[in-house]
Amino acid sequence: MDLKDINLLGIDVGFSKSRPTTGIAWSTDGTFGAAKTHTDWERRRVQLPPSTNFSVIAIDGPLVPEGSPDQLVRTCEQLLARGTFQKRCKPGSSHFGTGLQLKRAARETAKQIMHLTSAPAFANAVFRDVAIVEAFPNAFLGVLLPDQTFAISQIVRGKKFDWMYEHAVKSDRFGELLDVIGWDAPDLLKRIETERDHEKRAAYICLLTAACAGVGKAEVVGDVSTGWIWLPPADLWADWAGEALARNLRSIGV
Repeated sequence: MDLKDINLLGIDVGFSKSRPTTGIAWSTDGTFGAAKTHTDWERRRVQLPPSTNFSVIAIDGPLVPEGSPDQLVRTCEQLLARGTFQKRCKPGSSHFGTGLQLKRAARETAKQIMHLTSAPAFANAVFRDVAIVEAFPNAFLGVLLPDQTFAISQIVRGKKFDWMYEHAVKSDRFGELLDVIGWDAPDLLKRIETERDHEKRAAYICLLTAACAGVGKAEVVGDVSTGWIWLPPADLWADWAGEALARNLRSIGV
């Protein structure tokens, strides 16, 4: 796919019933935008470009095969939660607590937006007939940052995502990513690098995830039974991240 010719959507789910914790970012017909809204479809849909069908949609939230039990332990979460990942960019477990809430919210989000894409599904995705993939912004950012970045300062609890985002901006990792996936989009890059809102930032990472999937350059972690997380191209991964994933693959026998 040529990224100039396709429409993409990224959604940072959020699941607060009272606050606008959903971030939405899109690329349509060479234009870009982002918004923050609530969980219900009525308020989400008014933030989207009208009458748009998307070639790829990326959702930040655990997506599992239809009929999976709540207690499903996911391979992708195990692979990205052990070793060096643990203190840097691990996912929460989606089979209990807040993670389970997020999984339910992600499934509801997927149901809300399935009609917005008619493109064929990807091989490493849980939906057979729609092009919807799972994003995980923390790991997306984390694998782009070198070992020394994590060593320079203590990350404030609860601020890890924004800390990584700002370091990715400082080191031009977003510009490098756009070059690797062949997306000539200076306006989008400027929006990403100047965005200050947490939910909109997360939505932009979901949009980049959709772009990586769309051009077939994403690194995909997981399995068919428990779902997949889509990450930046392996060529952009920091050495520590590639080594940590290889070790974790060996340790759990995938």
